[in-house]
Amino acid sequence: MKKIKYKGSYTVEASLLFPFILSVIILLMYISFFMHDKCVMNQSAYQAALRASRVKTGENEVMGTAERAAGELMNKTVLATSDVTHSIDISGSEVQVRYEGTLKIPAGVLFMDICGSDGIKVEGKGCAKRKDPVKFIRQCRVVEKMVKDKN
Repeated sequence: MKKIKYKGSYTVEASLLFPFILSVIILLMYISFFMHDKCVMNQSAYQAALRASRVKTGENEVMGTAERAAGELMNKTVLATSDVTHSIDISGSEVQVRYEGTLKIPAGVLFMDICGSDGIKVEGKGCAKRKDPVKFIRQCRVVEKMVKDKN
């Protein structure tokens, strides 16, 4: 049997493919960080809006509840997003909470320096309609009574 020698061709091919494979792995990591942080922001914004929508004592109390909820829900829950800020908008019938932050990408990765940006903007929004809990419970009891009467 003859022994075949390749004289380092695998090494050359691997050295050409390795930067591409490493770039793909890093890209997938940053995409997963982005998606995680976006989901966390959306969920936290909705929860903060829902907590504030249940308060019926006044606009200042609703704003205070939304501020407290928005601050405590985003406390160290994002993985890679920095400079997270929140804004709250209260209208007559709904509460909206919005988070914004920046997912920083190291220089040289994905050629962000060419674009003139140092990161990707990540935002999450949530809104909840303001309901009167007493009125809602009364409506539920009326529906429950109607269902029982039909059976």
